Amino acid sequence: MSQQPYEPRGHGGPPPLPGAPPYAKVRPPRPPATPDLRLLLRLTVASFVVAVLGGAVGYLAAPEQYSGLPAGTAFSTIVLVISVLFGFGLTAGLYALVYFPLREQRQWAWILGLVLASMALLTTLANVVLVLAAPIDASLGLVTGALKAVVDTAWLVVAVRPGVRAVLR
Repeated sequence: MSQQPYEPRGHGGPPPLPGAPPYAKVRPPRPPATPDLRLLLRLTVASFVVAVLGGAVGYLAAPEQYSGLPAGTAFSTIVLVISVLFGFGLTAGLYALVYFPLREQRQWAWILGLVLASMALLTTLANVVLVLAAPIDASLGLVTGALKAVVDTAWLVVAVRPGVRAVLR
């Protein structure tokens, strides 16, 4: 037993940094961000902007889906506003869950980004099929859907580059 009971006993490994708690993890410095990682971060922001734009177009182009609600226009307006805010908040939260940890070069954020980008791409393609099958004019929705598919495909292509994988830990 040590003569100084409040100091941690050594269990191997490097000593703690001065001023750090005795059992603080010492993290190695991050490697510098590669151009591929910076491009991936820009594509994440671009995908978010296109998703918000597509959501706004979808809500503004289809007000007729709320006009048949039984309680009248006030209720339908409240439902529309709540659904828009919830949808945009959820979208922003998911993109933030990928962007900020990816900026910190966390590998789990890269994996989550791959999963979410793949799901978004499949959902966009399914929506395009549904819009083409419906007898409505949704050309603006097709444009934003195509743009979203291009950005998500570019995100997936850049995400698997060796320059991105090299800086993730």
